[in-house]
Amino acid sequence: MVQNAQWLLTKNIIIEKVYTLFGELAAENRQWVQEQPAFLPVEILLLSPKISRGEKYKGLPYVMLDYPRCFGKEDVFAIRTFFWWGNFFSITLHLKGQYQRLFLPSLIKDWPLLSANNFQLSITGDEWEHDQNEGNFSSMQDTITNEQALKLTSADFIKLSCPVALSRWNDAKEILSGLNEVIFQSVTG
Repeated sequence: MVQNAQWLLTKNIIIEKVYTLFGELAAENRQWVQEQPAFLPVEILLLSPKISRGEKYKGLPYVMLDYPRCFGKEDVFAIRTFFWWGNFFSITLHLKGQYQRLFLPSLIKDWPLLSANNFQLSITGDEWEHDQNEGNFSSMQDTITNEQALKLTSADFIKLSCPVALSRWNDAKEILSGLNEVIFQSVTG
């Protein structure tokens, strides 16, 4: 394999295509946010979209887009679009602290919409876990019980995520864009 450079060049081409896709999604998200009435706190919108990559999320390459994003020690609001080599694309809403308290009522109200769009709820205690293949996420029911809502109120963080199979590569932009709209609709109540 070390004598065959072609497979590595192919990997680089694929990663660049993901960068392009995420750049297009970032531009769409930015435009959507600018066209809407101010529904997000100003500090969330101060930072530009960030696309980053790595080689070793559980040993495999990844690319992620964070926008809108605000990562603090106690407070987090982020919509993360994630590509994980050999596994999936995903889109995740990550809330913690003041943003969890602010947006939880809207999420509870739109629970059926999120469920209908195949979002899953993180059930681990690790807010940086993205692997949806290992039982780290649970399917959301059509309605949320009072007990579940109370549990989310007292949780350290909330992560709602929706995986998209890599076999949907040709439709990924439309699917991820639609899932972004679902998240935006859910947080705006």
